Amino acid sequence: MIKGLILAVFVGFSGIYAQAKIEIPNDKDVMYHFGACKSEFLPSNFQLFIWNIKKAEAKAEWARDFEYFTPRSDIVLLQEAMMDNFVPAIALGQKGFCWDFATSFIDNDRNPTGVMTGSPIIPLSIHFLRSPGREPVLKTPKMVIVAEYALANSAETLWVANIHGLNFVSNKLNREQIEQVAAFLKKHNGPVIFAGDFNSWNNERLQYLDEILGRLAMKKLAFANDDRKLKLDHIYVRGLEATRTDLHKNINSSDHKPLTAEFRLK
Repeated sequence: MIKGLILAVFVGFSGIYAQAKIEIPNDKDVMYHFGACKSEFLPSNFQLFIWNIKKAEAKAEWARDFEYFTPRSDIVLLQEAMMDNFVPAIALGQKGFCWDFATSFIDNDRNPTGVMTGSPIIPLSIHFLRSPGREPVLKTPKMVIVAEYALANSAETLWVANIHGLNFVSNKLNREQIEQVAAFLKKHNGPVIFAGDFNSWNNERLQYLDEILGRLAMKKLAFANDDRKLKLDHIYVRGLEATRTDLHKNINSSDHKPLTAEFRLK
C-alpha cells in the first residue's frame, strides 16, 4: 500500500521534470571538496549529525537549523544536498569545517545534487559509491560517500558511510545498493558508522538492512521518541559506544527530521 502510494506520487511529479536535461557526471567529475579543516584526529567522544535537507528549499529556516546543529557536531552527513549558490555558502560559514560532496546528477539549472559529508577533521581518505540501480524515468543513481578518520588515542581508524538510498525502485534494486556498500565496508576491520537516508519505507527493506549489516556486526541505534510513520533515516554502528541518541522532531525545515548521536570509543 505504502509503496503504491509513493510510486503514484513519483509518477505525478516526474511529469514536471520529464523534459529536464539531467546529466550524470563521469567518475572524475563526481566529487567536490571545499572548506578548510585543520584537526587531525576525531576526539574520543564525538557527535554525529545526519539530515536529508530536501535541497534546502526552506532557505532561511533551513540555514538557521543547519547553523544550530553543525557547530555542535564533529561529523555532518547530509543527503539531498546541492552545489548551488546557497548551500555551499552556508556550509562555508562554518569556520574550520571542510566538506566533500558526491554528485548524483546535475539538474536543469546546472546545479549538482547529491550527498555531502563535513567535519573539522581532515579525512584520511574519501571514496564514493554510485548505486548499481537507477531511479525510474530520469534514470538517476544515488550516491554514498565513505570517509576515513583518524581517532585520538587509537591505532584504528573510523569509516563513516553517508548514504542516500534508492527510492522509487523495487526492493531488489534497493537491496543491491545496500549489498554494494556492505561489501565495501567489509574491507575495514575497525569501527564503522553507516548512516543517512536509506529510503527504507517498507518492512522488507527494514528487515534486510538489519540482516545485511548484521553480517558486519553492525547494530541500528534506537531513538526513544521515534514515532515516525516512515522510518527512512538510520544510524548503524560497530566498534563504538553510543552514549546518546536524539530524533529532533521540532525541526520542520525539511521533510526529514535530523538525527544526532554521541559516541565514545569502546
